Amino acid sequence: MARPSLPLGTWGKIRTYGLPNGKCRAVANYKDYDGVTRPVERVGDSKAKATNNLLEALRDRKRRNEDGEIKPETKVCVAAAMWLKEVDESSKAARTKREYRDTWNRYLVNALGERRVADVLVSTANRVITEIRDRHGRGAASHAKVVLSGIFALVVRHDAIDRNPVREIESLGAKKRKKERMVNARTIGRVLGVFHASKAAKRWDLVDMVDVLSGLGCRIGELLALDWETSIDFDKGTVRFHGTVIRVTGQGLFVQDHTKSRAGMRTIRPPAWVMLILKARHAVSQSKWVFPSATGTLRDPDNTRAQIRRVVAETPFKGLHPHDFRHYVAAVLDAAGLTAREIADYLGHERISTTQEDYMERGVVGEDAGPALAERPDVEPPKEEG
Repeated sequence: MARPSLPLGTWGKIRTYGLPNGKCRAVANYKDYDGVTRPVERVGDSKAKATNNLLEALRDRKRRNEDGEIKPETKVCVAAAMWLKEVDESSKAARTKREYRDTWNRYLVNALGERRVADVLVSTANRVITEIRDRHGRGAASHAKVVLSGIFALVVRHDAIDRNPVREIESLGAKKRKKERMVNARTIGRVLGVFHASKAAKRWDLVDMVDVLSGLGCRIGELLALDWETSIDFDKGTVRFHGTVIRVTGQGLFVQDHTKSRAGMRTIRPPAWVMLILKARHAVSQSKWVFPSATGTLRDPDNTRAQIRRVVAETPFKGLHPHDFRHYVAAVLDAAGLTAREIADYLGHERISTTQEDYMERGVVGEDAGPALAERPDVEPPKEEG
């Protein structure tokens, strides 16, 4: 009966031989990860020392071969570190990289970090994600599922397991029925009226901002990244989105040189009233940024969202988010009869189908969007209580 072959990364029986100089030689056959079995030997003053020297060499050889390898007994935290390193070295947005790492540290490391990857079954992944949903909400569970699926996709690529257990788990539950959007054609005037009547909104320079958001429908980070020199062309009546403001730990605020998607790198022709607001701001601006901080520097998107929430906290529009204006603009364009392609171009959506062409080759987009938004929303003063 043939002797069974050695598994990868293991060695056979250690043999020792005496040498003419009185020392000893220890030899063992080692199965390298390329599938080739090679003899490894070390010398010592005695059989025991030669054997110990060989065992150290075999251990170090195994460790070198396993560097960067994921095996069934590898802990999930090790695989996660490798996956997060891949993410950090990828072209993903800095905010996305930070969110992935935060999600792992906040929701997953304690639940799964010390488990072996081979021990994480479908039921295990399902239980962890479900608990996150029940304790922290569907949003947190959705992010955790994406991160965990990415980690185990890497594990599968290393042949440590046969299939990704996260792909097999049940859905996170039916989404809640969508409520009527807070900002819509009926409410836009009252929403804007709250900001126009608010002393805090004027002090925080939010009045022009929400007016412009109701015509551009852009992401708040994209808006705060606009500068006068490269973003606004008053002669052509266009606005060019070329990045987004993000905060990175240890670096502070900066303009990331790409938006959430390739399609976000766009030049649009907004309605004329938006350009009039921008022209009035430009005439008195002392900053390079269109919507700067109080000191003329880059403005923090998170702080801006918090200020918007504070303005509407005691109004019927409590919980208003800058993204609500984005949905409003999309609804206006849809009602005006623009195609999904045209709306996606104006808003900078990545795709409407998997066969979508390269957005970055587009010129000025949204030519029909400006006319659809041509009529500026009327501002309605807040109603007196009582």
